[in-house]
Amino acid sequence: MTEDAGLIRNEKGGPLVEESLLLGLAVVTVSIVIAVILQATGWAQDVIEGLLQLLQDSWNGITQLFGTP
Repeated sequence: MTEDAGLIRNEKGGPLVEESLLLGLAVVTVSIVIAVILQATGWAQDVIEGLLQLLQDSWNGITQLFGTP
């Protein structure tokens, strides 16, 4: 009976619990890194699209100024 009582009082996790927690932490960390990368590339894409639109507007202004169709 002492063995059963000792098992109930033992609050230490085994290696499987430790590995599961580390794996879960790794998944969360990788998810955060991917989210940051996607947000940064989305921001860069918005900047590039803005620059291309500015160039297009400038080119349209120049062509209208010189009257070329």
